[in-house]
Amino acid sequence: MNHIEQVLHLLSKQIANKEEVAEIHDTAVEVAGKWANPLSGGAEEKNGLIYGLVQSGKTGVLAATGAMGADEGYRTLLILTSDNDPLYEQTLGRVREAFPGMGIIGKGDIKDCDSFLRRIKSGTCAIVMTKNASLLGTLIDNFKKGNVRGLSCLIMDDEADQASLNTRERKADGTRSRINDCIVELRGFFEKNTYIQVTATPQALFLQAPSHDFRPEFTVLSHPGEGYVGGEEFFGDASSLIREFPLADIARLTSGGQPTPTLEIPASLLLALDTFMVGATQKRLLEVDQNCAFLCHVSTRKDDHRHIEALLRKYQIELARDARAKDPALIRRLRAAFDDLATTHPAMQKPGFDALMEAIAFFSPGITVKLVNGETDEDVAVRSPYNLFVGGNKLGRGVTIKNLLVSYYGRHPKKPQADTVLQHARMYGYRKADIGLLRLFLPNALHTVFRAVHRMERGLRELIARSPSEAFRGVYVEGALSPTRKNVLAPGAIGAYAGGSIYNPANVVRDKASEALTRQLDARLAKIEDKGYVQLPLAELRGLIELTLPDPQASEMVWDPIAVAESITQFGNLRKQAEGYVYVDRDRALDKNRRETQGILTGGEDGRVPDDKLTLFLLRTKGEAGAGGAWWPQIRFPNGNYAFAFAV
Repeated sequence: MNHIEQVLHLLSKQIANKEEVAEIHDTAVEVAGKWANPLSGGAEEKNGLIYGLVQSGKTGVLAATGAMGADEGYRTLLILTSDNDPLYEQTLGRVREAFPGMGIIGKGDIKDCDSFLRRIKSGTCAIVMTKNASLLGTLIDNFKKGNVRGLSCLIMDDEADQASLNTRERKADGTRSRINDCIVELRGFFEKNTYIQVTATPQALFLQAPSHDFRPEFTVLSHPGEGYVGGEEFFGDASSLIREFPLADIARLTSGGQPTPTLEIPASLLLALDTFMVGATQKRLLEVDQNCAFLCHVSTRKDDHRHIEALLRKYQIELARDARAKDPALIRRLRAAFDDLATTHPAMQKPGFDALMEAIAFFSPGITVKLVNGETDEDVAVRSPYNLFVGGNKLGRGVTIKNLLVSYYGRHPKKPQADTVLQHARMYGYRKADIGLLRLFLPNALHTVFRAVHRMERGLRELIARSPSEAFRGVYVEGALSPTRKNVLAPGAIGAYAGGSIYNPANVVRDKASEALTRQLDARLAKIEDKGYVQLPLAELRGLIELTLPDPQASEMVWDPIAVAESITQFGNLRKQAEGYVYVDRDRALDKNRRETQGILTGGEDGRVPDDKLTLFLLRTKGEAGAGGAWWPQIRFPNGNYAFAFAV
């Protein structure tokens, strides 16, 4: 018997889909092909990334990867998880279930150092530890006392972008935040180790400098199973699951800190709750064990949470009363929700509206309202037919809410961060069977933000699938959206190509190294007249840029041929443009270095080309004594509130 067989048997039982289990196994095999071989001898360390989607089943991939690591010779598996007791206990339970043939060590087991060391020296062990500086410090001290540097270690860091990065990076003074410092020390302790980052929001990881310790050396995409509902279903062009409401309703809900907050439920929240009740009841009538959930996530303030909790309890009391009385106003409200759900879920007609009303009157007294924030120990288990959850950051990452049908979202920061916003997408998950009953209520401004985040995610995953090299990992951003928090990024470490801007190399090479490339470009551009332009596929524009040769001695680190080429492809895919313009001029007296955002054109020549598409300007320099002619490129991105951010 081996560990991977045990994990695959377990997953087969839990998932009941051979293709999905095979996909998880293939992902683990791909990771194993890139990590440090634990049996090869000598000192070696690698770091990589498993990039999944929010609530797509990354835990299964993590388990399969750990099992394969143990089978291939890793003696120690170290699983780092969130410093949140419910999530830690969930992870510890899953590890015990997945690895029945290993010693499992929890955070309470490291207090007795002698016992801890006997266990890790006696055989393969899996250590599950929260990202807590004090606990990690104790773990490191135990390793040092045991002199176990020779043990090979596979470190798997779940939600690796959350607490693991250096939150003092922006200070640029060489200091590290405590948890980051502990992880660096752990990675440096074992002579043979692989550090696997696992997350659905790797923006901060990819925006570390290319040589940074936490920038992945390799990336493996984890793909969801066929029942997954994610960004495309909610925020793609064809989505029918979104219901917008006025932003002013959020202000009415976040009045918990006011002296006399009103207990009037905004119409949008009332509609969201009614929609949930109708959908959840329909599921309950068809399957007696179906308990469903509603989520209200609009604030981080605990006063607001308590205020919303009071509103939800008021809703429960009034619904139960009015349903028993067959109140005409309530019937009209629930009928409107029923009709809306029927547009996406034709099965609403079974068992019909009248049966739903009777069931709501019966079940509504049992509605459960749960406040889930830092003040409570409430879990998100769904034990009654209707479960209404309200909370803040505790609901923002890693929490899986079973049978979540309707979400009411209103977290509205002035400067939204893509990775944080995406982690709030608790409505994602394996919900395909219920897709017609799903609804997300949010203001238009936040709908716009989520659509932009979805495009960012899609562009990044397409880039990784297309270009396995880690040389460029550009992150597409729109509007006021930033890819991640600034405190984990070094000053001056981020480059960006923005809509409406121009970029060019500071200069180009004009010696024998560029002669062959110049001849190829001469041939490709021969049919374009001087000071003329043509329309070509973006793939051809990219190919033309790849034949230019920037002068590395003059570089300002803005123009990067790989970054420019990949940004062109991402631009075409995300902005839905297949072609761009190429402008050509020859025999230009260009020799002096230019700023890389200055441009190489003079006299308003760029105005000769329409600005509705991406444009590549190519100017051929004069050949002179000791310096041949060469093609000097300049790119212009069409106007728009977007950019491609990347590490430099």
